Amino acid sequence: MKGEIGGIELRYVALAGSVLIIFVLFFTGYFFKINDLNPLVHPLTLSSIAMVILFFPFGLADFARVKRIEEAERRLPDFLRDLAGHTNFGTPMSEAILRSAENKYGPLSIEIEHLAGMVKLGIPVETALNDFGKRLKSPSIIRVGKIIKKASESGSNTSDVISLVSSFTTQTYLMRESRFADMRSYSTTLATSFGVFLFVIVMLDTFFFPQIAGGGLSGGGVLNLASSSYGLIEKLFSAGVIVQSAASGLISGVFRDGRLTSGAMMSGVLVLISIMVLAVIGVL
Repeated sequence: MKGEIGGIELRYVALAGSVLIIFVLFFTGYFFKINDLNPLVHPLTLSSIAMVILFFPFGLADFARVKRIEEAERRLPDFLRDLAGHTNFGTPMSEAILRSAENKYGPLSIEIEHLAGMVKLGIPVETALNDFGKRLKSPSIIRVGKIIKKASESGSNTSDVISLVSSFTTQTYLMRESRFADMRSYSTTLATSFGVFLFVIVMLDTFFFPQIAGGGLSGGGVLNLASSSYGLIEKLFSAGVIVQSAASGLISGVFRDGRLTSGAMMSGVLVLISIMVLAVIGVL
């Protein structure tokens, strides 16, 4: 199946590959005394790079998987309408499935072709429908398969049932898309707040802290303490930026569909932006 390697989901392959790359880089730096790759010499910089390597490939693969499922669910009503159209004229369910499988339904085609293949082998439609949706791991598609199976087993007007399911599935998809559109505004707000936070830290690192370290600001007490601890404070602020960027990305995934992993790609992007900005101003 597309999106899998040897039966393992691509996102987990990407995660394992990222972990392996991080281990090899850090082990090489530590074992061969390469300071630029030694996590003990540059803990903040290398841990930030490790986040990018860990989050971005996994998030990209997860994003591709989710988009594939969403596209399959979007095409599901089309398949159901075609199926209802065939059964409406008295065509047996098995024959209706075979005829519908001749059409193209994007990512959903993999489920329909598998279903048609089982029917061609002589497997009863009711049994074949048990596996419908399991390759894409979509609860919505699996649920529709079970409804069609029950309708076929009951001997009722299957065409009317499939038409009702098609209409319900369409409305459900539209409602979900509307909710996703509303949630995207929250993700935008998170990204904007992170941008403001990053800007404030850059201003502090660029103008305020150098003045303290250089004795440009007079006073005692807190300012003198800040001047003596300038390097540590700078590192703490930089670490705060990295943590904020990673957290903002993950929370955006929760806003989108309730999963932290949906925000992994955005976390990788925000951490990469943070690394680049902090490196440019020379505090990472």
